[in-house]
Order: sequence, then C-alpha cells, then structure tokens
Amino acid sequence: MLEPTMFMGTSAWKLQNDVLMAIILPEHGGKVASLVYRSQSWELLFQNPNGTFRKAHRGDDFSDYEACGFDDAFPTVDACEVQIGGRTVQYPDHGELWSAAFTAEAIGEMLCLRWQSPELGYTYEKQIHLAGNRLVCSYRIHNPGNEPLPALWVCHCLVHCEPGMRIVMPPEVTQVENTFTSDWLGEATTKLSYPMAAGPRGNIDLQVMPPDGALKYYAASAVKEGCCRYEYPASQMAAQLEYDSTMLPYLGFWATGGGYRGDVNCALEPTNGYYDGIPNAWQHNACPVLTPDETWNFTLSIQLYPLV
Repeated sequence: MLEPTMFMGTSAWKLQNDVLMAIILPEHGGKVASLVYRSQSWELLFQNPNGTFRKAHRGDDFSDYEACGFDDAFPTVDACEVQIGGRTVQYPDHGELWSAAFTAEAIGEMLCLRWQSPELGYTYEKQIHLAGNRLVCSYRIHNPGNEPLPALWVCHCLVHCEPGMRIVMPPEVTQVENTFTSDWLGEATTKLSYPMAAGPRGNIDLQVMPPDGALKYYAASAVKEGCCRYEYPASQMAAQLEYDSTMLPYLGFWATGGGYRGDVNCALEPTNGYYDGIPNAWQHNACPVLTPDETWNFTLSIQLYPLV
C-alpha cells in the first residue's frame, strides 16, 4: 500500500506491507521519518522530539532544525567552499537535500522523489519501495552541466538507542580514525584500534553507545563488505544496512549520548568519500567527482528482523 497522509503536521506518504510501515516527507528532503516493524510495533528511527517539522532553506544551520530520521547528505556533510569552473561555491551544512522540497510521484507501490539543484544543476532522484522486511532506496544522481562537481553522498540515518544495543561493522574493520576532539576518543585524526580502543577515559568498546557526550569515527580505510547492522537485544530486534560498497566504500559512525542538543541517537554512515567535507576528502585522495553528463546509480536497503 502506498498512500498520501499527514505526519506531525507535515504532508507525507505512507508505504506499508505485511511486515513494514514507512513514512516519507517529500517537502523535507525526502526524509524517511519513520520505519516500523509492524508485528512488534518497533520503530527503528530516532523520532523528532519537537513534534512538528519547520521548513528550512538552503544554507541554514542543520543543528537549528529537526535532526531525526533518515536523510541523504549531499554533496557534503560539513559546510565548505568549493571551486567549480573558476567560481567559489558554498556547499551548505549537511548538504542541499535536507532543506529541499522534492516532487513525489506514486508509481505502483514505489514512491519516486525528484529534485534539481538551482545552484549546482544536478538532478537527484530517489525511488523508495518495500520488499518484504526491507526498505529499498534506489538513487540516480545526474550532472547535466559542463563542470565537474566534487560530491560526497552520506547515509545520514539516525536510529534510536536502547541499553545494551550493539553496533556491528564488517569484520575487516580493525582501525578507525577519530573525526573531532572528544572526551571518548581524544584528538581529531587520532587512529584507534577497533572494536576496543584506548581513549582519554580508558578502554572503550566501540560496538556500544557512549553513556554521555558525542563521538564520530570512520573505518580508517575503504571497506569491501557493504553490510553493517544494529542489534537491540532488549527488543530482540536487528536492523541491517546493505549497499554497493564499490559505490560506497567508506563507513562512518556517529553517536550522541546527550552530547549533541541532548539527543540520544546514532548512525552508521556508508559514504562514497573520506570524509565529511570536500577539502578533507581531497586531502585524503578520496573525493568523488560527478563529471559532466555522468550519472551515479546505487541502492541502499534497510532490513528489519527479529534476533533469534
């Protein structure tokens, strides 16, 4: 079933099958605002604590708005200046999409979302459907212009947290890089072992949520396996992200135990660049460029299932 609805005072679309129910907000960047495993009434995504959604505009500070649910961060996470065709362009905080109003079209049981950037010219299309216990998002990003566009795509999917939950990265991840100075992981750019790391407070298990503060790190090199997950033993549920690691070879992790605005959530973040901002990605020789007339196509799915 696919039908228009309202969610927290905002126009939305509801996708539902026998297993899952999802709520999509086209006017707020195509955000997936809710993803529920129906038989357990179990919500994966971190919910908007404000109860309503305010309309943002390009260049607004992301932290002033509702950081919740599943957004796509593109073409950056960190606000930065980028040189394109001899001109300086401002890439806004958490990218352009979260503040954009997408058009939405129902095609059978699939919701097709589209938007074109007035500033950068690229076209962005996301098709969302349910397949059993999976939410499937298929992306098509096209550059019709004459200038190459440095562009990071980051899965910005904030999930709720429970005591005892575990974050599971692929087994090949044995080292991570800290992205900002924190009490838990120390100075920015510090390399730490995974899953057990030695930080300023002593040893920390990076597979569990920090009890306070905030942290972010990336797997210190490209990851071949396009699969990571959350396990919630208290709810006896799990959520697994599956994606094409040739398109999204890097993997980050964000967590706040109240250190960011008092929020408690976390996010595994598959991405195509290393990491978060264009200048930093250039520095690491890991900045993707969407060349003229090039199209990026890729798929990311989220599978919900009971732990056994």
